[in-house]
Amino acid sequence: MGTVTERVTEPPIKTGAGPALEPPPYRAAALAGAAVFVLYVVTLAPTTAFWDASEYITTAHILGIPHPPGNPLFVALARVWSLLLAPLGLSVAVRINLFAAANSAAAAALLGATAFTVWNQSTVNEKVYTLSVLIGAIVSWLALRWYDRRDHPGSDRYVLLALYLMVLGSTNHLMSLLPAPAFAVFTLAVGPAFLLRSTFWIRAIPLVLLGLSFNVFLPIRAAQDPVINEGEPTCEAVGGTLVAVFTNGRTGCPALAANLRRDQYGKPPLTQRQAPFGAQFANWFQYFDWQWSRGLDPSPVPSRGRLPFTLLFLALGLVGLYATLRADARWLAYLGTLALGSRSGSSST
Repeated sequence: MGTVTERVTEPPIKTGAGPALEPPPYRAAALAGAAVFVLYVVTLAPTTAFWDASEYITTAHILGIPHPPGNPLFVALARVWSLLLAPLGLSVAVRINLFAAANSAAAAALLGATAFTVWNQSTVNEKVYTLSVLIGAIVSWLALRWYDRRDHPGSDRYVLLALYLMVLGSTNHLMSLLPAPAFAVFTLAVGPAFLLRSTFWIRAIPLVLLGLSFNVFLPIRAAQDPVINEGEPTCEAVGGTLVAVFTNGRTGCPALAANLRRDQYGKPPLTQRQAPFGAQFANWFQYFDWQWSRGLDPSPVPSRGRLPFTLLFLALGLVGLYATLRADARWLAYLGTLALGSRSGSSST
């Protein structure tokens, strides 16, 4: 007689009300992230690079304050990361570059991880963007989890965690708020009933204040006069500090408020257009053209050599959006709003 072996699979998750759900593919995600991290380590910059890289590496090392708005979340996390890797004997620059690599590896799928801008920012800590990319990826995952479990008890916690992470992420860079419009459109399309419950806001408002409170790091550290103390966001009174932090620089302690508003750059408000729409679209296409075959032509403007690959990946993206539309138009609302918001946000930063 032959032997029949049954294939044992992990049972679906079932929590009270609502349909049973298959568990997320955590193992596959971990393997993908590990593969991306290996790629970034192999191509990691051995030291600092141009633009803001040296500033951020140095401020992370000394717990200093970089240029406004000060990016306290990045400085604190990168400092902790650097201390944890110190026993390995790596240089400070390599440690902080690995911080950028780890952020992107945790957030990026295999295809997106090798896009030029993502790879470029992930192999040298030139900006604080990779941490915001990670936050955006987590927020999008939380949106999916909330959608799958919206009929289960306690599903509000996914929305609350996403809200907290976006606000906390804003103390790293305002790029972390880019998923907010998409999340809002998505929740309104799926079911906004939870927004009418007072219990939701009783939990949401303290989380927003808690996330913003990380900016208090700036005046506390500035008062200790670190070697790099750009903007010198010192405050004389606790009350003025809290007002500046919780109004995001609209009023309160003058030095801290100016730092949070990034006054030194003289940027106009987001509601004021800085270029014609055609020029903005051309800038978007320029960035898009960089992503998939930059090695064929280093030209900063769109190139004929890269154009076939650019059009190929544009077509793949449109096919993906169409597949999303067929599967669930509400998810298309999320992805479409996120794409438009990300493009507008990158043009204004």
